[in-house]
Formats: sequence, structure tokens, C-alpha cells
Amino acid sequence: MSKTKIVEKEMVDVVMSDEKKAFQRNIPILFALNILMRIHFFGSVMIPFFQDWGGLSFSEIMILESIFTGAIFLFEIPMGTIADKFGRKLSLNLSYITNTVAVLVYVMYPRFYVFAIGEIIWALALALNSGTNEAIIYDTLLELGREKESKKIFARMSSYGLVAMMIGTITGGLIASVGGLRITMTLSAIPLVLAFALSFFLKEPSKHKLSKKESPLRIFQKGWKNIKENKGLRGLIVDMVLLSVIAYYAIWIWQRRLMILNINISYFGLIHAGMMLIQVIVLNLIIPMEKLFGSKKRVILFTGAGMGIGYILFGISDNVIITIVGMLITVGLGFSRPVLMKNYMQKHIQSEQRATTLSTVSMIRMFALMILNPVIGILVEMNMVAVLLGLGIVSVIWCFFTPVSEEYLHD
Repeated sequence: MSKTKIVEKEMVDVVMSDEKKAFQRNIPILFALNILMRIHFFGSVMIPFFQDWGGLSFSEIMILESIFTGAIFLFEIPMGTIADKFGRKLSLNLSYITNTVAVLVYVMYPRFYVFAIGEIIWALALALNSGTNEAIIYDTLLELGREKESKKIFARMSSYGLVAMMIGTITGGLIASVGGLRITMTLSAIPLVLAFALSFFLKEPSKHKLSKKESPLRIFQKGWKNIKENKGLRGLIVDMVLLSVIAYYAIWIWQRRLMILNINISYFGLIHAGMMLIQVIVLNLIIPMEKLFGSKKRVILFTGAGMGIGYILFGISDNVIITIVGMLITVGLGFSRPVLMKNYMQKHIQSEQRATTLSTVSMIRMFALMILNPVIGILVEMNMVAVLLGLGIVSVIWCFFTPVSEEYLHD
């Protein structure tokens, strides 16, 4: 081999070594980005922020959530084309800076229309980020030949993100009690600015799996066809969507409930963190519960009825301890249940139909929330206790009539 060729080879090896190092740096950078995005100081004081500082009624808050949900739906496909055509790194850059703008819009002026603009901008940021972080991680692992580690890395990232959320929500409650609600929301921009700056250090990996973006209508049509042809899948979806929608409202009502009970806002962060911790505990107890009950369906019934009983405790008593216990039961069982149901749903869906079918289920749930949010908001203003009891009773009664049977619950 000539000296020239040896030098060329050495130069290629150096370039490849530098590229590998750059891709290896992607992993800790993406972990850091995930942590920064989960530090939500405002999470435990969102309702006080909108009501006390923003001057909104609860029904107006729920209308904002319908606007937010609808905006995510509208932005999902067009924003996905940015990642496909111009790169996932750019999509993340835009997501973080857009999210920062959304936070700053929230604190500009306490008016409904200002918050509505903030919700739309925030939805745009989420659409830009949707699946992008995970895609970069997986393709980075492919570049490094470490794709078999993906399950472990995604699980670790999820765990770190949960810890970050708990720290953020506890800190947020303390900040709100000392500095006020507006400063709590304003400070939430800091992690986003840091994420924006850090995202420029990512190295864009090659796209190993190109996916064709389809319109929401086309996705819905294909997914609905799969659902109609599978009775077991239909039963699981109906059960999961109904009870997950019911569980969703606990997250929006609990802060208002504690405000009425005159709980100091500094405790909101600890209570919110407790809700997340309970979810982790319940998810880790699923298999032991299946062994204890001797039936998968009994676990499904237990989690659904248990959520309903939690709602009833949540609403029936003015005792702070009973109310908080009811909240923890409701959220712990209600938000863990969809994870279990989606696992069973996966067993009824062919691999090539999985993405469209699951997207359709997500759309059905989004439509339900868009319609119900203003209704629930008005009802809560009329009689919050009656709403909590109603949601609990519906959950318990549903468990006696659920279309889910043991034969649909495959491992």
C-alpha cells in the first residue's frame, strides 16, 4: 500500500472516529434535554395560576384545554414534515424556542385570549417535538450499532424524566408560595432556554426508517377499519377510552378541590409528586396483583372500580386526609390503567396495522376530550362534589358492564 493511500485511510479513520464520538455524545445530550423538558414548575399550580392570577373561571380553563387539544391535532401532520424534510434536529430547536415563547405569552397579560394564543403556541411546540426525541435516539443507536440497548435506554430516560417532573413540581409549589404564581410560570422558561441552547450540540443521524405522513382522516379510516373487524380489540378500546377520559379530569379538578379546602399552595407540589410516585408503584404491582387475584380481568375491574371509589372519597368528604387519599387512589389507578390496557390492545393488532390503529384510538380520545372539557368545566362550577361523585359512580357501574372478557387479555 502506498504512503498516500495509508494517509487517506488514516484520515478516513479519524473522521469516522470523530463521527462516532459525536453520535455517542447524542445520548447524554438527549437525556439532558428530556430532563429539562420535564421540569415543569407550574404543573402543581396550574389551576391557581389561571384562576387567581389569570382571573379565569374553571369552565374557561377547560375551554382552553379543548383549544390546546384541537391545535395539537391540527399541527401534528404538518409539523411532522419539518422533521422529515429539514431534519429532526431543526424540529427540536424550533420546539424548544416555541415552547419558551408560549410560556412568555402566558405571563404577558391575564386575559383569556392571551392564554388561548399561548395554548396554540404550546401545541405547536409539542407537535414539533412529537416523537422526534425518540427517533433521534433510536437512529443514533443504529449509527453506533447499539440498537439492542434501546429498550433499556428508553426505560432509563423515562425514569429520569419522572424524577425531573417530581423535582420540578415540588420546587414549583415552593416557588409559588414564596414568589407568587406569575414568577413560577415565568421561571419555567429557564429549562426550555437551556434545552434550546443544548439542542444545537446534537449530531443529526441518518433516517433509517422513513415514514410517509398521512392525513388524520386517512389514518382514522384505516384504523377504524381494523377496530371494526376485531371484537376483542373494540371492547378493550371502549373500556380504555371511557375510563381514561374519566381519569383525566382528576388532574384538572384536584387543585381546585384543595383550594376550596384552603390547603396551602406550598403543599401542592408534594401532593402532585405523590400522585406520580403512586403511578410508579401501581405499575410495578400489576404482575403481583394478577397472581393475587388469579385473573387478569379481576385486575382490570379492580383498577377501574378502585379509581371510582377514589373519586367518591375525593368528593364526599371535606376531611383533608380523606380527600388526598382519594386523589392518590384515583390518579394512581386511573393513570396506570391505560398502560395495562394498551399492552393488551397490542396483542390484537397486526404489526403493519399498529401505528394507524393506535393513532385512531388516540384521535377518538382527543375528540371526546375536546367535546367534554367545556361541559365538565361548567358542571364543576355548578357543583364540583356532584361531578366527583358522578365520575366515581359511573366508573364503578361501568366495571359491571365492561365488554372486556378474560379471553381478550393475552400476554
